[in-house]
Amino acid sequence: GGDSSPSVPKAQKVGGFMALCQETDSDDGFDEESTDLEGAEPILLDQDPPPVRILLIAFMFMFQGYGCMVGAPQHALKTKLGIERSQAAAFQEATASFQLAKLLMRVCQIAFLVLMEPSGIVYMAYVVMFFALWVPVIFVWGAGVTGLWVVYLQYILGGVAVGLFEGTFLSVISSLGKNTKTFAIMGAPLGFFVNNTVLALLTECGMPVVAYYYYNALCLPFAMYIFHLNRPQEVKAAKGKGCEVFMNSMYHAMDWLPYMLVWFVAKFIGNFVLEDGFPLLFNTFNTQKVPIIGAPDSTEHLIPFTLYTALLWFPAMAAGDTISRRVPQFLDVTVNWKCYTYLAISIVMCVVGEALDFLLLALVTVVAAFIANFGNGFIYGLSAKFIDWKIAEEHRYTAYNLWCFVGDLGGYAGQGALSVWLADQVCNGRHYAFVCHLKKLLLI
Repeated sequence: GGDSSPSVPKAQKVGGFMALCQETDSDDGFDEESTDLEGAEPILLDQDPPPVRILLIAFMFMFQGYGCMVGAPQHALKTKLGIERSQAAAFQEATASFQLAKLLMRVCQIAFLVLMEPSGIVYMAYVVMFFALWVPVIFVWGAGVTGLWVVYLQYILGGVAVGLFEGTFLSVISSLGKNTKTFAIMGAPLGFFVNNTVLALLTECGMPVVAYYYYNALCLPFAMYIFHLNRPQEVKAAKGKGCEVFMNSMYHAMDWLPYMLVWFVAKFIGNFVLEDGFPLLFNTFNTQKVPIIGAPDSTEHLIPFTLYTALLWFPAMAAGDTISRRVPQFLDVTVNWKCYTYLAISIVMCVVGEALDFLLLALVTVVAAFIANFGNGFIYGLSAKFIDWKIAEEHRYTAYNLWCFVGDLGGYAGQGALSVWLADQVCNGRHYAFVCHLKKLLLI
């Protein structure tokens, strides 16, 4: 018979992928079986180390920067730029560039992994967000620029920062345990709350709008310092190897990707609801007053819109999103029917919360914000716990970033052209003195 070639070990087949990422001066190969931290004591599977709660602050300060680009701060920027009705859709698309940049960085950051450790990407993300927050200070408030290019610049930089940060931060702190992670991720809605409730109320008391940017930018160096002091030592898939880990995970995608598909769908829905909530709010209650009690056509029981959002809507949103991220810590996701029942409940809450906005009732809209964002936060917390339980550690970095990538698609849909269409449907044929007011039918 003909010559038979010796079988090629699987590791050699992977070598072609690994060559894309390996450094020539590397003196130790990627150990697919080793997931321990360097110098760390092994932790039993049924144990979870004490939570490092202060990492919530490091996570929150980054998401304060994110929160400075939605809701009240975004509306303040639109007002400062003097956006007319004819420019409203263009302004909306400019702000949606945040989501597109965030999405693209989920992929592009793989190139950075060739040059730096995952923790280095976290530091870089903080720096990029710092510069993003100074863009409106320098160009809009300082130089008087009114062109939409400055919105694109700020929001693209912000999207790059969050795109680099979120999945990488979660994967870096993964070894600190699920308890630490469920505390850390509560920082996201709290960052939105600080901007849209605390700082928004201060602007009502006379604080200059530009202070949004000063405060959030100055918090970021402290966030970097907190992260530096409390982050774990790098895993063995560190400098020059993070890319190798990603390629290895994609080569072995069938070992983990099928488990993630339903979580990708849930993440898309959750992010869509989160991002679409802001255009719906500002497009529905689009005058200076809100009829807090009664039908949409009511002209009685009015309160200022800024107080309605700062004292009712945004606190409800933040409470729902924050509480729900902690709840999965006390739930069992190791039994399939329980896990997917929880996930189904979270998706239903997102859809029901979004649907309640169509009633055009101010207090119901507050309840809707709580329900929808409870669903979104529940998805986030469940997903983080599921990934840590079900996905092998060497695949978690990839799983987290693909999960975030799909979420960015949902966020872009929720903040982009689809949000324009959906906002039109809410007010279609229903225009009143203080709700869906036709002359002020503007998107944020």
